[in-house]
Amino acid sequence: MVRWCWGLRLGALAPLYLEALYGAEAVSLACSDGTPLLPDVVRAYPFSWGSGFVWPPETEESEKNLTYAQAVLEACLPRAMLASPEPPEEPIVWDCEDDEYPGWTGIRAVLRERMPYARHVTAERMADAKAECGRQGIDTADFEEIWTRRIVAWIAEQTLHWCGLMVDDEKALTPWLVELAELYVQRGMAAEKAVWALRCTGAVPGSRAALTRLATYKGLPDEIREQIAYELR
Repeated sequence: MVRWCWGLRLGALAPLYLEALYGAEAVSLACSDGTPLLPDVVRAYPFSWGSGFVWPPETEESEKNLTYAQAVLEACLPRAMLASPEPPEEPIVWDCEDDEYPGWTGIRAVLRERMPYARHVTAERMADAKAECGRQGIDTADFEEIWTRRIVAWIAEQTLHWCGLMVDDEKALTPWLVELAELYVQRGMAAEKAVWALRCTGAVPGSRAALTRLATYKGLPDEIREQIAYELR
């Protein structure tokens, strides 16, 4: 039983949906052992955490991959605005000494070792990571909730990046990418990549209109508002 969900929950239909897209192997991968913390569509995400959940640049712009990208974005979308933006800003390596990295990067290393792929994000592995962080003296309050949400945000971020910056056939992104990207900005998840997706799909009907609406949307972080203003200048 999936213990949480965001924008889309396929429930019993998820295995059929995945098999239609990727075959029986995808169903097997998404249904690995443990109590899942991610929606089934996201559990089938094929790109590793070790590579940052990045869609490889050689990924084919096929109908199958675009349909899956849309499903991932629908499944990861929060139902309401987050209390604080996710994911956190990545530290710049050359700006940080070894003791200057944000504390969350150490937690991420513990989790990534135990959860190399989305299908490994289970309650059992999360509990093991929480226990290890506790042994290291790291605050583990709301651990499962925070880190499940953050993993989802990283996956959504890279999916938005692939759709907006790597897909050349902009017609194939209409109208769903514009609609989803605007919602991601409004709800505080992967907002920077969502704005970039809108900026890089200027030929898609509605992209600029979405940016114009977002320019006056209340509650956006200053840096996101500045990105939007720069594009609309």
